Amino acid sequence: MKFAHQALAATLFSVTAAGAHAQTQAPAPSRLYAEIGLTAVNLEITSNGAKLKANPTGLSAVLGYQVHPNVAIEGFLGLASTREPLEFNGTPVGLNAKIDSAAGFFVKPSVMVSNNVELFARLGYLRTKITVSSAAGSTSDSDTGTAYGLGANLYLTKSSYVQTNWTSYYKESGVKSQGLTLAYGMRF
Repeated sequence: MKFAHQALAATLFSVTAAGAHAQTQAPAPSRLYAEIGLTAVNLEITSNGAKLKANPTGLSAVLGYQVHPNVAIEGFLGLASTREPLEFNGTPVGLNAKIDSAAGFFVKPSVMVSNNVELFARLGYLRTKITVSSAAGSTSDSDTGTAYGLGANLYLTKSSYVQTNWTSYYKESGVKSQGLTLAYGMRF
């Protein structure tokens, strides 16, 4: 009986020491991360029953903090959208559209489905500014609305990953903006 207690104590000590050694060898990834992405935006403006469409391309940046293994809080900034022609049934109407900026925050629940694949959702608020222009001049409008999306991270290393996501950036007052993003992320 005494031998069994000694063997159990030795086993527990070995497992504890091995766990502590493993923690000193491989530190947990940082909670802070950043992403930069290229977004193909689908912009739709409905006016007087007509649906006008444009497909600008923009850059996005995200700075996030992992508050829990399955929840992060993110700040979002979208800039540098291209100016693209608005079309009605595939025909240009003489107007151009550009998303000047989008800024806000997201709450991001996530789950690891394998050692290097993470699925996530985003829910938050964005302030979006859109400009419509023609040869005669331009008009801009800004508004705040709910934004949401789904995506996946493919980890290349413990601290870097590539990401694809679909996000609805804005959907109010006859304007709908959503896009598909390809991004690179890094934990610091």
